[in-house]
Amino acid sequence: MHEMSIAQSILDIALDRLDLIRVECGALAGVVPDSLQFCFEALVQGGPHAAARLELVTIPLLLRCSTCGQTFDGEGQEALWQPCPACGALAGHTVVQGKELQISHLEASVSGGQDS
Repeated sequence: MHEMSIAQSILDIALDRLDLIRVECGALAGVVPDSLQFCFEALVQGGPHAAARLELVTIPLLLRCSTCGQTFDGEGQEALWQPCPACGALAGHTVVQGKELQISHLEASVSGGQDS
């Protein structure tokens, strides 16, 4: 379960008290959002980031046909081999979005030895 190491990496970024972190996760990123949420909550429980919230934003798959240039959406790996809705081409689609796994927003409080 690599979601645990991803959750730990997210927490390693916050040096003080983490309040909120938003992670964008592409449909083809290879991450199970519910598992990542579970792992994050397990890691923060009882620690300095216990009140931290993880917001997961799913980035849908968007493909571009290499034959005609049409962009279209799809779901899962099988979308890479579905016909282009404009020209019918079956192969060569480029992933425009959907592979992302990135932190898009972070809120943290500087404790300075005192609780805020």
